[in-house]
Amino acid sequence: MILKQGFIGKEVEIEYAGRIFNGKIAYESKNMLVLECGKKLVKMNSIIKIGNKKIIGAKITKRPEDRIKVC
Repeated sequence: MILKQGFIGKEVEIEYAGRIFNGKIAYESKNMLVLECGKKLVKMNSIIKIGNKKIIGAKITKRPEDRIKVC
């Protein structure tokens, strides 16, 4: 299951505030995703696409280590 994986280093496409951002995830916190280009995006308002899977950001608003344990 993709929700159990860490997202750091993954190539993603993120839809946020009506715009689309592409890149690799450099850092992930409880509420934010940071792309390598330095762009910070709030998870709650995002739709994250990894490969052909779409993830609603509100479902992953946990610290990465807690999300991996719980899912």
